[in-house]
Amino acid sequence: MKVGYDYFENILNFDKYRIRERLRFMKEKRETEP
Repeated sequence: MKVGYDYFENILNFDKYRIRERLRFMKEKRETEP
């Protein structure tokens, strides 16, 4: 059960990281465009 909980936490953290990276990429892309 503990392992499953840690696995679930890792998935949530990975999703947050991926969303944050995507937002940062979109912001940089918008700033570079004229």
